Amino acid sequence: MNKRLVYLLKGGENPLILGVGAILATIIIATAIISAFSIRENSTQEWTKQLDNLTLTLSAQVSQTLYSANTALDSIAQEVKTAKIEDERQFREFASKESQFVYLVQKTNSNPLINVAAYIDNKGEILNYSRSYPTPKINIADRDYFLNAQLATGEGTFYSVPIQNRTNQDWIFYLTRKLYNRNGEFLGLIVVGISSEVFSKFYASVGENLGKGSSISLYRDDFTVMTRWPFTENAVGQKRADSETMKMVKDLKLSNGVFQSSEANPLNNALGIGRMVAARVVKNYPFIVTAEVNEDVYLQSWYENEKWIWISAAASLMILALSIHLLLKANHKINAELAERIAAQKELTRAHERLEVRVKERTVELSREVSDRKLAQEELARLNTYIADVSHRAGMAEVANSVIHNVGNALNSINVAVTTINSEIKSTPLHTLPKIADMLKANEGDLSSFLNGDEKGKQLPKLIGMLSEQWKMENATLLSETKQLQESVAHIREIVSRQQSLSGKLGIDEIINVSDLINNCLSFYVTNFKNAQILVSMDNEPGLEWTGDRSKITQILLNLIMNAEESLISGSNNPKTLKITSFNNKNEGIQIEVSDNGTGIEPEVLNKLFGYGFTTKPFGHGLGLHASAIAANEMNGTLQAFSSGKDKGATFILTLPKQSSGTNV
Repeated sequence: MNKRLVYLLKGGENPLILGVGAILATIIIATAIISAFSIRENSTQEWTKQLDNLTLTLSAQVSQTLYSANTALDSIAQEVKTAKIEDERQFREFASKESQFVYLVQKTNSNPLINVAAYIDNKGEILNYSRSYPTPKINIADRDYFLNAQLATGEGTFYSVPIQNRTNQDWIFYLTRKLYNRNGEFLGLIVVGISSEVFSKFYASVGENLGKGSSISLYRDDFTVMTRWPFTENAVGQKRADSETMKMVKDLKLSNGVFQSSEANPLNNALGIGRMVAARVVKNYPFIVTAEVNEDVYLQSWYENEKWIWISAAASLMILALSIHLLLKANHKINAELAERIAAQKELTRAHERLEVRVKERTVELSREVSDRKLAQEELARLNTYIADVSHRAGMAEVANSVIHNVGNALNSINVAVTTINSEIKSTPLHTLPKIADMLKANEGDLSSFLNGDEKGKQLPKLIGMLSEQWKMENATLLSETKQLQESVAHIREIVSRQQSLSGKLGIDEIINVSDLINNCLSFYVTNFKNAQILVSMDNEPGLEWTGDRSKITQILLNLIMNAEESLISGSNNPKTLKITSFNNKNEGIQIEVSDNGTGIEPEVLNKLFGYGFTTKPFGHGLGLHASAIAANEMNGTLQAFSSGKDKGATFILTLPKQSSGTNV
């Protein structure tokens, strides 16, 4: 940063530019923060939906499995009912038959989900079961499902806690149903066992796609762990539900939901890691399924995109800083010219005061002071020339202000294009290409078999095609936004070119196309007209040219257009219209008319309008129209004003001869 910029920043010489720059910087930073937050929220919401859908699938699998097991229970219960058993002795004789062993074996063989089926008497003795015949002497009176049968009433299905089989070490939970005779006496139980492996294998196949640290669990409605993935043997059969699941089911009474938590899961060893937990109550059954992923998994996409957001924000801030630096330099130059203008105004006022004093003092001795009077007239002529020069600088200052405004608009367009490019980069699905490359590299030894025989390999050509189409669309968007950037830069060049075309030197005659000159002057106010909803129309005679001082006529036109704009903004007429007409009046010369339907001019003001120091504006200096009239007179032309009164608009007519005199060709 150079010394001049440090001076400007410390001196507060450009508060508007610095204020706007600070606002834009704040907007860029805020946009980056909001974008990062939005992407994080989107990633979280996406995983929320994914986990909620996953628990719906898991719930359906549990429901289907339990429905199948209950169907087997119904079938066995119907078999007992058909036998019309009257007492405990008949039940023992019926259940102990070899035909019932065959029947139970058929039930387990016909349904691969069922591990075992059995008859149990009211003392807890197993009368018959599908694993062997004759049945060994086994008593299960200490099991929770038999204890529940002794305490509970009704014929509904009871679901036991998982129990580890002593033979094959499998974890099995049992579905039991009580049997009664016609008198309501308890005869015994029918039992169907389901291996926890039915669920844990399915959970393992699903959980592999969730990511590191993820888990899937199945609970009974009293929060007893029935099974889970990854399998934790010391947790199965224990009441260890995480706090989020208990809060949803027990406290909030919800049937399903997804929660985020920073608390540790009692079934996981990881501490202090944020996690997302989805839980769902299995419809029609006393079970709850949960799926859990760590923060590192569901925020992975956000971690990858966050750095690009901040890189883009930093680049935007650098561009903004460079732009502010250039604007500060340009504004300093304008301020210097305005300071010279103010000093000239003060000097002119003092000169007028001195002149009046001298005239009064010399009136009595007029005959003796002819030579002094001549010198005073020469001084007045010099000062008038100085006024014209200062007015020209003021006009150029107005042009420079318009240039700054239009360049600012173009920079806004550049910022929008850069933001759009950043958004495309952040949201691109092409981040999956490294995964495809890794997959191909892992199978490069037998690529043909992988592409033709593996399910994932078969999907690769289609996936690559889809990514190719996505790349085409994103590339088209990036090309479009790049074109917008080029057009914005070209627009800035055009603005500077127009300003240069209007900044001719005083006193130099040249051939000027009147229509082009009017268009160039209007171009600096296009944005103002649009914001104020001003309708501009032109009626210019084609090919109309004038030979004279470009700077002076530019000064006059800019002043008239600016006054018309201010009048239209202050006025109450709608629609607001500005019309500029140019034509060759054979009797008068070339005429340019600037008409508006703004606030108008009262009759008593018309006579004073072109006087030095006269103004109707609260902060006006009364120099613009005065200097414009002088410039028109120096070109042997005239500047006239017409108005029908207040709120009836006004028309200014600049009349120019075909060839201005008194200039250096």
